[in-house]
Amino acid sequence: MLDREITNKITNLAIKINERKEHEYAAATYRDVPDLKEIERLLDENVNQEDEEDLHKAYVAYSFLADKYTSLTRFSEAARVHEKALKMGLMFVDLSGEDLEGLDSTYDDLLRDRNFFVDDDCLDILEMMKNQDSLSEDYVQERYKRRMEHRRTLNNDPVEMSPEYLAVIDEIEERIEKEKKLQGMGSCFEEWDLKQKYLAEKGITWTPPNLLNRHIMFD
Repeated sequence: MLDREITNKITNLAIKINERKEHEYAAATYRDVPDLKEIERLLDENVNQEDEEDLHKAYVAYSFLADKYTSLTRFSEAARVHEKALKMGLMFVDLSGEDLEGLDSTYDDLLRDRNFFVDDDCLDILEMMKNQDSLSEDYVQERYKRRMEHRRTLNNDPVEMSPEYLAVIDEIEERIEKEKKLQGMGSCFEEWDLKQKYLAEKGITWTPPNLLNRHIMFD
């Protein structure tokens, strides 16, 4: 159960993550990942799925985690956590009979995340959304159709979904931060070159976005 002690731990970790931000709109960084994982562990181990308050707290907290992983551009992690948020939200609505603000965005974000690297028909998610009263059937089908027709705007290397990549990316992002020399326009190319080099040292072949999207000009 998410009692006061557990809730306070989660809240304090979220505060730590937000206090690290250099400005209001700053993305999460590799420094935040241990705290993100700890929040997820606390939720996974303590949520009482038969308690309305727990389900609502879990929905909010998992949504927070998913948004942080999205800002880190770790969309496979975001998808995994958005799915947990959606399940908590649907269970809350079913148990309480109340509407839940943001559930439509969670559903849409999950469809987006699952299609960020590869085409994913998300039929399990569509099945999850059937026979629930929180979102209309027309909305569920319309958002699904739109996402399937416009799965992604950029191609990104699916190796970023792999356990091998996720196991080393924090270390590599720390190295990049310490060693990069450029800031502002053009700095992405230096970062991608370093990332490709350091991943190769780990035996991982990664292709940067500029090589996967030659029709787009990056700066």
